[in-house]
Amino acid sequence: MAHLLKENKKLIRFLFICLMAYLVWVVLYNHWIGPDQRVDFWLSGMEAKEVILLLKWLGYPIEQVIEYEYKHVFYLHGQRLVGLATSCNGLVLFPLFSCFIFATHGHWKRKIIYVLVGCLLIYHVNILRVVGLLLVKIHSPESLDFNHKYTFTVLVYSFIFYLWYLWINFYAVPKEKK
Repeated sequence: MAHLLKENKKLIRFLFICLMAYLVWVVLYNHWIGPDQRVDFWLSGMEAKEVILLLKWLGYPIEQVIEYEYKHVFYLHGQRLVGLATSCNGLVLFPLFSCFIFATHGHWKRKIIYVLVGCLLIYHVNILRVVGLLLVKIHSPESLDFNHKYTFTVLVYSFIFYLWYLWINFYAVPKEKK
């Protein structure tokens, strides 16, 4: 057993750091950030504004109304389309992505920059997800549930996996000089 632990020391370190960092996030979110809802609502509001700008640029006269507390609802020609709940703003994706990066080897300055850029990209991918869901609701409302649960979930998580792949293969450790 000791031999197995010694061989997998890096993997065990990685898994331990990921688990501990994510547990810290879960405790913070469940006890302070989540119940308060201000961070979630602010992020959802920022995303809703960008979604509206993008859809108006595409020619859709989308309107936003805060119909319920902590939920931004989009309308087209007075008809309710979908709501952006605080649970769909992508906030939980940021620590998921960040924990992985901070648990791997690499320079701290490089990690911090990569996490900030990665979270910004994830934020914009989530905006594209909401735009996509609104377009699905407009053009094919019967497929909204499937696309919400599966298609866009797979796309967003695939993007995060791709960012992880880039980090591991290109950014974690600088290439040696020849």
